[in-house]
Amino acid sequence: MQYLRILAAFAGQPWAMQPEKLQVISSFLMFKAMGGTLSADEVQARIGDARDQEPAAPQSGIAILPVHGVISQRMSMMQDVSGGGGTSTEALAQQFRAALADDSIKAIVFSHDSPGGGTYGVDELATEIRDARGIKPIIAQVDSLCASASYYLASQADEIVVTPGGEAGSIGVYSVHEDISKLLEKEGVSPTLIRGQNGIYKAETANLSPLTEEAHDYLQQRVNAAEDAFISAVASGRRVSQATVRDGFGKGRMFGAHELVKRGMADRVGTMQDTLQRLGVSSPRVGASANSRRMFAAGQTPQLSQIEEVLREAGFPNALATAFVSRGKGALQSESGQETRTLSPDAKASLDQFLARLGK
Repeated sequence: MQYLRILAAFAGQPWAMQPEKLQVISSFLMFKAMGGTLSADEVQARIGDARDQEPAAPQSGIAILPVHGVISQRMSMMQDVSGGGGTSTEALAQQFRAALADDSIKAIVFSHDSPGGGTYGVDELATEIRDARGIKPIIAQVDSLCASASYYLASQADEIVVTPGGEAGSIGVYSVHEDISKLLEKEGVSPTLIRGQNGIYKAETANLSPLTEEAHDYLQQRVNAAEDAFISAVASGRRVSQATVRDGFGKGRMFGAHELVKRGMADRVGTMQDTLQRLGVSSPRVGASANSRRMFAAGQTPQLSQIEEVLREAGFPNALATAFVSRGKGALQSESGQETRTLSPDAKASLDQFLARLGK
């Protein structure tokens, strides 16, 4: 009966999530409510891979905060149906505040890879992000999915950057009501709702029976109100009119990187590495030893300067590295005294073996 309670909670709130993902979760909950069992690996296969939600170690003063998986105010309810991961708006808000307060952090990058989630807690966090503009640069990096509630949050950053193969959008809210009365009847369960005399509308949206027309209208009003808040926040975050968001931001559709920029839904196309480089984080340098091994694999011989750099990377003192290379110059000189690109087979084999040992 645990999953019947989760189903009731699931149906009781508006969702800002990709319909495909919500359908997967709904089907999974129904399967579990009917007594279905799955191993941990089977759950992962159905729902998706778990993602680490802890912030990455700051790089050169840049805080990277993950917005991965299903978004929920508190992840306890969604833990079993979000692939073992997901993002808590409460936890993310705490990480964001800590990064803002840390004087060693000069910029904040939200890494988005999420289908969206519930609406609870999202508007509050979105407002907090928007209000923090001007304190430090805040960038939303789409890497690679930023749908619905995820875009709700991303739109509040100073800038949205989308990786070339990424997509974002799905602006809109909806709710799901699943009538499980037939399921309960099949299981021999016949619940009876007893309301207080003043609470005539209490449990009117419960999934124990079909929705009445009045209950449907009530749910529609809640969804409309949540969607209005979503559109208002996106308009404020992107500094456009609400009419622009309603008419030009897809009406619930997703778009690729270049189309997002064209529509004003994002600012530029770029990878996470591109974003970090713009913020002053140096890209990992391919060491001289790696270049040298690559050249040997292609049948080429490294220049003397590259061999000297290999020795320095391996920890040789500069003077020793220079002396070592100087002693070996004869093997790399032609009759004219100029450096040549060829080695004798024995010399090449010895140097190749030496470089391989350095790379271990």
